[in-house]
Amino acid sequence: MRDLFTALPDDPAPPLADGYLDRVLVRGRRSVRRRRIGTAAAWTAVVLAFAALLVPVVPQAERPAAPARRPSVPDHFAGYSTLTSTVERSAPGRAIAMYTYGNGELFNMFQPLVVGADKDTYRRVGAVEERDKPQSLLSPDGTRVLVGERRGETTDLLLVDLTTGDRRSIDLGASFEVRLLAWSPDGRYVALGAAVTDPSQGQPDSAEYDALRHGTLRLLDLSTGRSTAVPSVRSPFAAAFAPDGARVAVQSAQEVHLLDLLGTEQAVVPVGAGRGLVARAGWSADGRFLATVPWDGTAVEDGTFLTENAQVTFVPIAAGTPAPPPVADVVRLLGWRDPDHMIAATADAQGRLSLNELTLSSGDRRVLSRFDTGMTCEFHLQHCQVTDLQLATGLLADLGTRAAESADHGPWPWALRAVAALPLAGLVLLYFLLRRRRS
Repeated sequence: MRDLFTALPDDPAPPLADGYLDRVLVRGRRSVRRRRIGTAAAWTAVVLAFAALLVPVVPQAERPAAPARRPSVPDHFAGYSTLTSTVERSAPGRAIAMYTYGNGELFNMFQPLVVGADKDTYRRVGAVEERDKPQSLLSPDGTRVLVGERRGETTDLLLVDLTTGDRRSIDLGASFEVRLLAWSPDGRYVALGAAVTDPSQGQPDSAEYDALRHGTLRLLDLSTGRSTAVPSVRSPFAAAFAPDGARVAVQSAQEVHLLDLLGTEQAVVPVGAGRGLVARAGWSADGRFLATVPWDGTAVEDGTFLTENAQVTFVPIAAGTPAPPPVADVVRLLGWRDPDHMIAATADAQGRLSLNELTLSSGDRRVLSRFDTGMTCEFHLQHCQVTDLQLATGLLADLGTRAAESADHGPWPWALRAVAALPLAGLVLLYFLLRRRRS
């Protein structure tokens, strides 16, 4: 080896090519830039992942009260979505409809929903889901929901504001089994049936049925929280306020009692055997008639699938007033646009539900909207069903139909956002591992 090194020429090393050093420095700086860009992109991904986790717990800004726009329903209601958020997490604003949607054949996956009166917002009412056997009323202006309990006694009702998501407890002053009946047009009064549990009967299976069989009428003033008992009306089945809100019609047995807001009885209207006052919307828009549907004296309409059509008949309040002709094939009378037009739910031969405007004078019908009753519930194993359908009756006079857009179901649940952020976090971790290995 020494001989080999001795034999090497002593010539100097060849000179570097022109601009070689500059090119080396440029490439060095480019690699630095790439590393910095990669690091910045990785941290950006980390920040976005944490933002996806934190957004659900950031309080939502309060939404304004009912806007001045004309209220409307979508020309078709959105299908079932397990990603629907709650009113309490993301307030939707005023609602045009409230109903329970889903099926319980294999899994109990019913959702109590409110649908926006101004855009296609769908929200679950969390206060309803939290009750064991809930019952609820939608206010006439669509801005509030009153929630009670169907099973067992309760000492309070919950009032949920759809424009803010806030809740307010309404103390009943005592423990009652309650049946919510109707809400006055001005939003101040609620008619309800209330009963005290009889210990000799054991634990009731349904407080709502006990309030129907043994309860008395009470008028709840939401502005003061006080409720006034009307002991003269026992076993109230259904109620409906007059269009001006000054009186309330309450059915007991086969008679409808007309009362003022102090509970003073002004008249009694017989409705005939086998007929019952239409709940919440049974007083016509001109105040002249009471609408009735078939009633066997025991059944409560809430909680049943809306698939069976029936006939609506009208009973004059004043003797000698001619009644409009009966209206056939109506699943549920939901409210009045004016004295000659009512809004009702109807079902076709296949059980598909729709909202219709019915004209009393001519018998004409116009479809306003349709419900999705396809097989999208219970993980696409069952047909979806609608129960407990109510409309914001104070918005029906100006009601229109809008073209349904992409449904706004609100922010994803916190747990789901966490799951969605995991793949992104995994990609960030993989990037750092590969970068370290390359180094």
